[in-house]
Amino acid sequence: MTDLIVIEGLKVDTVIGCFTWERQILQPLLLDLKISCDLDRACRSDALEDTLNYAQICEICEQVIVDAKPKLIEHVADLVIVALMQQFEAIEKINITVRKPAIIPTAQSVGIQIERQRDYLRHRHSD
Repeated sequence: MTDLIVIEGLKVDTVIGCFTWERQILQPLLLDLKISCDLDRACRSDALEDTLNYAQICEICEQVIVDAKPKLIEHVADLVIVALMQQFEAIEKINITVRKPAIIPTAQSVGIQIERQRDYLRHRHSD
């Protein structure tokens, strides 16, 4: 069974980038998340407490990114994955796409996509 919570186009305005000029402005990031977790109970109960709160997921994403003021979008993805897995034990896997729109004049956006399983937290701490 593959159940997914899908969040597309979550916009976060933040300080992001390696260059001095980028550290002085806010730029948009767009996040797409596919969060694997068992949704069977929520399907049957129709109760919010049996699923992951989408609004809370979005708030955590925004807060962790804005607070960190990261340089790389790769780091953004890691921050979000770790924060969400620490907050929600029911998450089995996260696939995240982070896009930085309009930073390259000839491209609509540039971005990365990363997927991590729950055991990533254990491996991450052993590095």
